[in-house]
Amino acid sequence: MAQIAVVGAGSVGTYFAAHLAAAGHDVIACVRRPFDRYVVESKEAPAEGPARAVTDPAQLDGPVPWVLLTVKAHQTAGAAPWLERLCGPRTTVFVVQNGVEGAERTAPYAGPATVIPSVVYCGAELLEPGHIRHYSRGTIFTPDVPAARDLAESFDGERVQLIPTASFLEEAWRKLATNTIVNGLTGLTVRDLRIMTDPAMGELARAIGYEAYAVGRAEGADVADEDIDKLIAGLAKGMAGGSSMLYDRRAGRPLEHDALYGAVLRAADRHGIDVPLHRAVSTLLAAINAGIEG
Repeated sequence: MAQIAVVGAGSVGTYFAAHLAAAGHDVIACVRRPFDRYVVESKEAPAEGPARAVTDPAQLDGPVPWVLLTVKAHQTAGAAPWLERLCGPRTTVFVVQNGVEGAERTAPYAGPATVIPSVVYCGAELLEPGHIRHYSRGTIFTPDVPAARDLAESFDGERVQLIPTASFLEEAWRKLATNTIVNGLTGLTVRDLRIMTDPAMGELARAIGYEAYAVGRAEGADVADEDIDKLIAGLAKGMAGGSSMLYDRRAGRPLEHDALYGAVLRAADRHGIDVPLHRAVSTLLAAINAGIEG
């Protein structure tokens, strides 16, 4: 049985915490709002059971072996008190966030712990603390390092998967490109993924994806534009569901735009690559976010 702290029980954090707890692991949900039960509404991976939720870092005994940091990227600094309490020399922190800068963003708050980036696929929506609606997947990709292989043994391989891979850089840029396509367009229009059935929207999405991949290749990722074509073709079939940015926009929560579009812009600037669509979407989302934050 592993002891695992999940910092931030939003939709993604709740999904993994609920299933790891159901598998018998000692899971500590580090949260702002208390709850005592997990409820995962899902056709493929439902779960329900008792939760151990802690709302004050002072209530923790000290460092733990494993931490899943699942707060949004812009909430990382706010998680510092949790990380200070949870992290020791034998702690490994997996940064379960969007974007490609998670490990660098988290390391200053993790003290002597080892910090490992990840790519997460988990379509879910937070309904209330501890209670989510799950739509698809529950998979975390990490670099292929010993600590990741060790933690992978605690995941059941079906409802929750942790997959160490030698192709992590490619996975990271595939996900970032998907996010800059899906999150921005659903967040700006406040409409779900069915907007992608519009051919004009599909062509805009394709151009955004091509920009992201050009930057990813400059960063060393072996990614091909054909992957974007396949993604757009799949989205054009009219799949339901939303994105984390859409759910945040509807709920009036701050948007995770900088971790997505800002990451592409910073990498593009390093390589002298023009990414006008990412710059335009980033500007619009930043303006919306400024209104949300007031």
